[in-house]
Amino acid sequence: MYVKQKGYIFADKKNRRNEGWGVSPIFCAKDMIQEEKIIKLAKQKVLELGGFLVSAKVSSQNVIRVFVDKNDGISIDECLQISRFIENELDREIQDFELQVSSPGLSKPFLVKDQYLKNLGKEITIKQKDGKELKGKLLAFNGGPKIEVVKKEKGKKQLIKQEKNILSKEIKETKLIIKF
Repeated sequence: MYVKQKGYIFADKKNRRNEGWGVSPIFCAKDMIQEEKIIKLAKQKVLELGGFLVSAKVSSQNVIRVFVDKNDGISIDECLQISRFIENELDREIQDFELQVSSPGLSKPFLVKDQYLKNLGKEITIKQKDGKELKGKLLAFNGGPKIEVVKKEKGKKQLIKQEKNILSKEIKETKLIIKF
């Protein structure tokens, strides 16, 4: 027989002996918050606020990290609203957790299509799986980014603009180039 208390599962003394556990500590396992539930809750609230979900992860210690954004940037107040919404849908009596809601940050790689769409017209750097690196202005996104690459032709002062389409499956990482 197993007993569940405050998110922990315990075996009674009888079962521990029957299953060869002897008299070792009674702690067996801790319930984890389901990542799918967090994704659903975060999407619900962030869409209501006109934004998009970048990612949501739950660690084995129930540390929940949610990254959200909007085309015009997400505010601290909006992150707080999302955090409170998620927290109100979870029960700390059953599962203890730590919740962090924020924007993904300017220096983090793009993870979803919406991040490309948000940054149309801006300079990005793309690291491809084959090791090549491209830098250019993000023009469009349709199955992958379309960028304008400016190169200087050897021996000439003239700059050549080239448009390149990159398939998403060829991309290792895409980041925004931050200019001050």
